[in-house]
Amino acid sequence: MAEEDNYILGRGMAASIGRMWLFDVARQLPPTVQLHGFDISNSQFPPKELWPKNVTLGLLDSLVDPPTSLAGQYDVVHLGMWAGNLSGSDASSLILHVKRLLKPGGYIQWEDADVVHQFVKGVKAEEFERRMDELFKSLSLDYSWVSDLPNRLRQDDDLHVLDLQCSRFQPALVQLCTNTYLMALREMLQGVKRRLAQGLLLSISELELWGNTDGIIYNWTPISLVAQMGQ
Repeated sequence: MAEEDNYILGRGMAASIGRMWLFDVARQLPPTVQLHGFDISNSQFPPKELWPKNVTLGLLDSLVDPPTSLAGQYDVVHLGMWAGNLSGSDASSLILHVKRLLKPGGYIQWEDADVVHQFVKGVKAEEFERRMDELFKSLSLDYSWVSDLPNRLRQDDDLHVLDLQCSRFQPALVQLCTNTYLMALREMLQGVKRRLAQGLLLSISELELWGNTDGIIYNWTPISLVAQMGQ
């Protein structure tokens, strides 16, 4: 990747909310730059006729070793919003997978949601946060690895953290984040309810909160970092 293209490494999470990050980047880079996107399922892939010509989407399990055809092939690996995918405290398999995708000297750009350190405002939102914390504990869901991600990467002898940003959303994006976050939590709660035993059914009134979000703030803390693989 050319030196002048390094600007894509500095993109913040807020800039990519509501858009498919890879398609956004494709509009800003020369068509000779090849962009590959992977997911565990193709159910949310856009129709293929909408893909930019230099974008390829495919299936990949990021918690196991990548296939040899992908090992050491990438200048940049971008990860986004893994907080909802890893509910345990161990992200080592994911980090190892990403390292094996990178060329020597390649970059990781990681944007994620710190749901341990939230920005919450409003009586209903504060009560909802308290009940969600109780629920996570009862289900042994631990998202603290995101908060600790910068330290974990700094302790990795193969990686050097070049940039780290942890701050609240800009005022213009606070309500968008609130709506997005509550929608995601609502879907998660519906799934959890289907799995819980009858005696553990939730008492959380998530639909009441969802129906009236006026005057409340319910944001995760965005984390954005850039790390470089050793030569």
